[in-house]
Amino acid sequence: MLETIDLSETAGCTCRRARRMTRQLIRIFDNALQPTGLSANQFEVLVYLHGCGVERKGHVSVGTLAGLIGKHPTTLNRDLKPLKEQGLVADVAVRADSRVRGVIITSKGRIKLSKAIPFWRGAQSGIQKILGIKTTRTLNELLDLVFAKLETITGNRDLTGR
Repeated sequence: MLETIDLSETAGCTCRRARRMTRQLIRIFDNALQPTGLSANQFEVLVYLHGCGVERKGHVSVGTLAGLIGKHPTTLNRDLKPLKEQGLVADVAVRADSRVRGVIITSKGRIKLSKAIPFWRGAQSGIQKILGIKTTRTLNELLDLVFAKLETITGNRDLTGR
């Protein structure tokens, strides 16, 4: 016997709401970044790699980068592939552990990122204009808090303890 589905119960689904908002935001940033040839995902990867290059003086492992971004390493590898093909990022050997693959942003990648920043700024300021600076700041703080709290849930365990 099939369980009855109560659509009013699913109307308050946090996941559906977050995904809907995320898709809308990604569309806004994808459209803004279109003249650069970068997607919002690719822009994000380049920003993190640039930051890691500055903070860590070089490469970062794919696993570490995936953790920083909040993606599964296989998803990150799919995002890295076109960036590598364009010469914007490159793999590097990690001397300390040959099993670990390091990734760096190339000089071509830093130039591309530099050219993309004004387009990103336009999208970011447009969102701040629509939401207001205070609401944008509050949203960002709430998103960071939720991410930090939910980051503790790993593997196959879910909120029901299974």
